[in-house]
Amino acid sequence: MQKGCLMSSKCYVRASVLASLALVACPAMGEEQKDWSVLVGAGPFFGPEYLGSKDYGFVPGIIASVQKGPYFVKFNGLTATANVLPFDSFYAGPLIGYGTGRKDVSDNVVDKLPDVDEELWVGATAGGGYAGLLLDRDSLGASVEIAHDVIGDSGTTATFSLGYEINATKRLAVGLDVSTTFVDGTYADAYYSVTAKGAAASGLKEYKADAGFRDVSVDVSSRFAVTENWGVGGLVGGSVLLGGMADSPIVEDRGEALNGHGGLFLWYKF
Repeated sequence: MQKGCLMSSKCYVRASVLASLALVACPAMGEEQKDWSVLVGAGPFFGPEYLGSKDYGFVPGIIASVQKGPYFVKFNGLTATANVLPFDSFYAGPLIGYGTGRKDVSDNVVDKLPDVDEELWVGATAGGGYAGLLLDRDSLGASVEIAHDVIGDSGTTATFSLGYEINATKRLAVGLDVSTTFVDGTYADAYYSVTAKGAAASGLKEYKADAGFRDVSVDVSSRFAVTENWGVGGLVGGSVLLGGMADSPIVEDRGEALNGHGGLFLWYKF
């Protein structure tokens, strides 16, 4: 899924940036929760305009989460996911999200390429985890998200994530997340190919991007509970484009394969 524009077409912010905030509202995988839990949060996030861009910007990030026992609905930016399974250590459910595509970018050469239209992503998510892996206050989780753009030409993506989190104190938690995204040929074409028409308009060389793993990302996050109900958090990370995506003239000639991102947030838990 192209998570490249949570709130506008001018800033790419990984979903894991906001997803880390959702952990505040949920117990670690394998822990039981019986009562309702509701969380809202927001903050500024920083990242490239699109993966491979050398131009950066800020975008507001918003999150909400509602959970009752193992069941939940989460809103991370413009993406919503849910769990429909009655298990504490495994979840699965639908995913729906909105993307603004790629248009009106700062690079005046890339901006001459055909726009990537708005996207409506529909798919599924699943994951699981284990609490108390090494210590009684840590957890390890893995997840997969598969999504298809049903209104545009951005194809299908699959994101695989592995995360570790430890509660350093009763108030402070620190996490590490590693993820990679596989994209089909339609997605690769939309974001990283340069057609003959696009080459004539931009001056970039004609290029055909194929399906493959788009990137590998690493994020380090932390969150601190100031009180029982509200707290603060932050995240910093980087993504590196792979293979044919990194070799695209959109990246090689006009951008950079290695991008950083990060953010700060405030959260309130009812």
